[in-house]
Amino acid sequence: MNKFSVRLFLLIVIAAIIPLSLSSVYIARHMENALRDSLNHHAVENIRRGEENLSQTLQDLAFYSNIFVYDTRLRSMLAEENTDSFDLTKYFDEIVARSQIENPSGVRADAKIVIIDQFGRCLTNWSLNFNDYRFLLKEDWVRESMTNDGHIIWSLFSPAYIEGENGRYISLARSILTEVTSGEYLGTLIISIEQSQFEDILRAFASPEDSVYILLDDGSIVFESAPGSVSVQEEDLLSIQSEYAGTPQGSKVIRIDGRRCLLSYYTLPSPWLFNGSTLKVFHFCDYSPIEAEVKSATDLLWLAIIGSAAVVLAVSFLLSRKVVTPITTLTRQLTNYQIGMHFEGLLLKRRDEIGDLDRGIARMDARIKRLFRSLKAEHEQREHYYYESLRAQLNPHYIYNTLSTIRWMAIARGADNIVEAIDNLSTTLKYSMGKQDIVLVSDEISHIRSYIEIHNLRYDEYVEFSIEIDDEIMSMQMMKFILQPVVENSILHGFDKSRGLIDISISAEVRDDRLMITILDDGVGIKKDAVDAFNSRIGKGRKLTGIGLRNVDESIKGRFGRMYGLSVSPREDTHGTKTVFTLPLLKGGELPEADGSSDTV
Repeated sequence: MNKFSVRLFLLIVIAAIIPLSLSSVYIARHMENALRDSLNHHAVENIRRGEENLSQTLQDLAFYSNIFVYDTRLRSMLAEENTDSFDLTKYFDEIVARSQIENPSGVRADAKIVIIDQFGRCLTNWSLNFNDYRFLLKEDWVRESMTNDGHIIWSLFSPAYIEGENGRYISLARSILTEVTSGEYLGTLIISIEQSQFEDILRAFASPEDSVYILLDDGSIVFESAPGSVSVQEEDLLSIQSEYAGTPQGSKVIRIDGRRCLLSYYTLPSPWLFNGSTLKVFHFCDYSPIEAEVKSATDLLWLAIIGSAAVVLAVSFLLSRKVVTPITTLTRQLTNYQIGMHFEGLLLKRRDEIGDLDRGIARMDARIKRLFRSLKAEHEQREHYYYESLRAQLNPHYIYNTLSTIRWMAIARGADNIVEAIDNLSTTLKYSMGKQDIVLVSDEISHIRSYIEIHNLRYDEYVEFSIEIDDEIMSMQMMKFILQPVVENSILHGFDKSRGLIDISISAEVRDDRLMITILDDGVGIKKDAVDAFNSRIGKGRKLTGIGLRNVDESIKGRFGRMYGLSVSPREDTHGTKTVFTLPLLKGGELPEADGSSDTV
């Protein structure tokens, strides 16, 4: 069991034979469900097509009613009690004839139309139009339409109201108003079609072998097709209707009279109601053909599985032996892989997947070696570039203005301050030209002190400078030239003209094995767009000084790792800017190693 070939063989057997066996059961069930769903889908689609035809028929009736309700001349004639009955009947007949010419559908051709106006005049579109149909105004659904602002009220399967006719009607009623949906009542429009048209719609989409029933909420049967291969008794229908009363639609295999059949049911949606009751369609289909097809397919499937299992066993045995040796050799070397190591036993001339894998490993090894050499050279070059970039960007205007200040001081005031100015400038220049890039904290602070004193000589002591750093931290080491850009930014951009001076303080502490140096000024404060540009790193951003605080931040990250750097924010205690440097603890010139996630920028 410890040999890879044995495990591979067993894995193939487990991964192939067992799934094939399980898949047979699943496929058999899936085929049965698929066939059942197919029949169910067919049945439901037939029902939906019937429902859509019914809906379309009823919508056609609704659109048909708009022709009468929206007719301006008809409304004006109905509004006048003295309108001649002959003219009114003639114009009504013209509307009916014109509408049937424009859309000669079966619905309009067979529809029964009645208009009873406010003065008791009755208009109809069939030969028995001399009968008095004003009794319809007492029907509940008609009375409801008279107070419904011209909207339609439906009545499904209502008794026939035409004298001499039997059966039931599907009808609509709506009021004719002076302004269509508002205004004074002019009359009531009633349009009806016979129930037989509804039955023809459902019967058109039912299979001759199926049985279709439509039931009300109380179990009453509204419609049943001619009995097919499945005959359902009324008590069974009531039981089924009660069981699925809370489910709008679905399907299930059930047993009726000792035989299995597929039941599909669907609820006709609102507003197609029968006196406030929903209509549910039940479709019964014989399920025995499905069972016969599933059994035949399952037998064939088992034969195919047995044959496939024998082939899989033979192939898995040969495959495990052929693949094991080269993979084991390669795996052992990959486990002990180190940069510069040479792979042995690679089958570079083999023309199959193993050969492709070995050639890929060889190319990968060569690329890794090249990438490490390139990465090392790039890292050294980039680190050198950042340092030289910072050191080389010492502002020449600063040197020129300082020398100019010394000259004018000598002319205007004598030579009292020249020595001090030259000493500070010499200290600054000597510090900037030093070759080492890691210096003592005390040296960096001394450089900042000289830098500020030169500015105070130029601008008459307008910078107040304070330092709060322990001697122990002063003896630590830090990166050179990273404090000056922040101090310069405070002096040049943070100077508050209304006060005429600016306070700058530098403090330091050791926190979580890191050196934290904080520079505070009480100037005008950094703007939000500058902080956002610095933090987002999107685009070039806004340079806060000639060198740019972003360069300082990226230099620190490039030298020590991305867990170090600086952050810039407005002060919370007062106006001004707060800049915090996060640096490693350096003692004796030893640099910390950056973590694996600290790629240089």
